[in-house]
Amino acid sequence: MKRKIIGLVIVSSLTLFSGYNLYFKSNTTKSIKKSNISNVATLDKINTQQKGINYSSYTLESNSKRFNLQTDQKLLSNKFSNQNNNFSNILKNKITLKINQDINKFKKKETKTFKTKKEPKLINQIQEHTVKKGENLSIIANQYGINIDTLLGANDITNMNNIKPGMKLKVLPINSLLYKVNPGESLWEIARKFDIQLDKIIEANKIRNPNRVQLNKLLILPEAKPQFGYQDRLKQKFISPVTARISSPFGRRWGRMHEGLDYGVSRGTTIRAARSGKVVYSGWARGYGKVVIIEHREGVRTLYAHNSKLLVSSGERVYRGQTISKSGNTGRSTGPHLHFEIQINGRPVNPLNYLE
Repeated sequence: MKRKIIGLVIVSSLTLFSGYNLYFKSNTTKSIKKSNISNVATLDKINTQQKGINYSSYTLESNSKRFNLQTDQKLLSNKFSNQNNNFSNILKNKITLKINQDINKFKKKETKTFKTKKEPKLINQIQEHTVKKGENLSIIANQYGINIDTLLGANDITNMNNIKPGMKLKVLPINSLLYKVNPGESLWEIARKFDIQLDKIIEANKIRNPNRVQLNKLLILPEAKPQFGYQDRLKQKFISPVTARISSPFGRRWGRMHEGLDYGVSRGTTIRAARSGKVVYSGWARGYGKVVIIEHREGVRTLYAHNSKLLVSSGERVYRGQTISKSGNTGRSTGPHLHFEIQINGRPVNPLNYLE
């Protein structure tokens, strides 16, 4: 008699649990798939619903098989009621854990799916335009939605009316100025020089730490205008800082841009100021070694690098042809020489276009 009762209980329990299994699995799966798990709140709702299940209505044996739990075979023949109370808590925790895992999977998937792409830096949005027949600066500027000043500031244009087909022009993404950070300069000084807000420079160039801006870093200065116009370029000429052969010209070299002229001279050769002006920096700079920078007027500077000795100080005014340093081999250098740059509106240009 007892065996028959136990058998009936087991069969009934299995039947009940099979029904629960189908109901629980189908409804939960449908609920999740139907809504595509549109948000975490949906899963939280499912979680709440499942917590209301009467776990004690299922047998220890069927629950053990369903969730791969170990049980004592002797418990299958007696003390079902006592053990099922404990087991219901185990089952509840098991299901809750499964639902929480589903929620975590959804959160990861949602984060990956809806992750917004970072907007690239403006400096990476610079385009190159090849001048076509019949084009001038005005036509090109209108084509890209920028002003002529922006084109002039980004390119070494000595004569605005002499634009020829085949010329390559840099086109900035917004009205702005392309500027190279010089030795001794800070973002605050650059912002003050061009009368623009510091926050605009930081945002346009995605700068994380305004206190540490890399030397020679190219910046886009929003709304800044060239300080030195193309008309001035026709009038202003420079003398050579030293009488010597050019060992390395302006242009690409060793896979990177060489932004000046190298003069092959022996150590201690006299270096002259290419034009009169004010010394804005005299000291050591990474890569340049001992360097002098002279500002001749707003938007026009010259740079003299790799010196062995500096003969002028910051703030000092110098005249054209004045001795300012002695050549050397300091900084990143392969031998004694002078590295000479002419910078127009904060960007190096080919000195040969401006020397007498």
